[in-house]
Amino acid sequence: MYASANPKQPFYVANKIEFTQKDQQVLTKLFQPLVGIISTGLYTTLINEFYSVPIAGDYKTLYQLQDQTNTNLKNIFSSIHQLEAVGLVKTYLGENPILGEVLIFKLKPVPSPKEFFNTFLLSSLLQERVGIVAFERLVKEFKDQEFIGLKNAKDISAGFFDIYHLNASVAITPPASVRQAGESFKKANSEGISLGKNLKQVDWDFLISLFASYHVPESEINKHRREIVEIISFYDLTEQEFVDNTLITLSAGDLTLDMKKIVSVITENFGQKKNKALINKQLTQNSNKNAVQTIQNLSDKDNKLLKQVSEYSAIDYLYFLKRQKGGYVTTREKSVVFRLQSQYGLSPQLINMLVRTCLEYDSVLTATLADKIANNWLQAGVTTPTQAISYMKKRRQNQNRRTYSKAPRRIRKTTNWSNYQDKNKNSNVKMSDQELNEIFKDFGKKD
Repeated sequence: MYASANPKQPFYVANKIEFTQKDQQVLTKLFQPLVGIISTGLYTTLINEFYSVPIAGDYKTLYQLQDQTNTNLKNIFSSIHQLEAVGLVKTYLGENPILGEVLIFKLKPVPSPKEFFNTFLLSSLLQERVGIVAFERLVKEFKDQEFIGLKNAKDISAGFFDIYHLNASVAITPPASVRQAGESFKKANSEGISLGKNLKQVDWDFLISLFASYHVPESEINKHRREIVEIISFYDLTEQEFVDNTLITLSAGDLTLDMKKIVSVITENFGQKKNKALINKQLTQNSNKNAVQTIQNLSDKDNKLLKQVSEYSAIDYLYFLKRQKGGYVTTREKSVVFRLQSQYGLSPQLINMLVRTCLEYDSVLTATLADKIANNWLQAGVTTPTQAISYMKKRRQNQNRRTYSKAPRRIRKTTNWSNYQDKNKNSNVKMSDQELNEIFKDFGKKD
């Protein structure tokens, strides 16, 4: 990948493309989640930078591109690389006798929604970025809508020869110029979306011969060549690995290639393979880490538990715990245990400790909880039952400290109203007879 730190380096846009409102919609809703808003803004900026006959004065510099996009060179080249990766831009390095080294950008037209969704790498990445719900909504939005009543309606349209008259010889054998024009457009349209030079070379003869052993016709393979190349390149598969994964999706009497199922199977198997290798590396690195320290911290109860998890197989220990706690083992619980051992490569002893810990939190073993605790242990370097016991004891001790080390209680000061006398309260004061006579002596007299 090319990048320049020279803001004075000239650049030039090599071609002009049409950019419609529909293209804007595809760019914003389908490409922007992949490349980001800076990249889509840069693409629309480059569209307006084309000059048919460039002279030295027509070449702009990267500094001017910085001003137009309001960003730095690092972000500009990062955006260009993303546009290159999704097939919207091709970058070339040319020489100018006056200016020297020149960057040349060749723009690719925004593809149709059909081309986008039929390009496996792009549509898979979009689904990963926006989620399955939003992805399905986008598919529905860009799918061609058709009036349902058209299905049973009769076609009464006029044909070409109903309206136009053409020389018979020309109709049968078009002129050379017409054929050449058609070939040039056909070639341009057949390019599809180019995703750079990272696609693997597939040995099609070998792949076809492998599928022929299972009676899959060559026509079926040719129909999905582009998707097959993208899948093999993305997951770095051999032809044999692709066929092995595809066979899982085939059913008796149906020898068609369901690309959606194939992608699903390969994604699952690819994820298992990568996760198993990742976990195995962590298990190897951390197997002896802090072993002496953890053994010294174990009690008799812990040693008894260690012996217990070592005596049972993973599935038998699940049944043992359910007999102790009550309840029964579900099919999903067994599948969780199987996945931990076969797909992730955890030892039976560590799985037993993991299952025991999960059942202390919940009455049923779930994949979500098992994955959460397993990831937590591996991130903490816990790869053996001994380390698991020590780690859980430390966690409980830390939780207990947080529980009992409470902040001092704050006592809110309030007003003691008993110390205050209500000024408006009537006091029970006794008056003398003389005082009462003074008040009432004139009562009832007329003025």
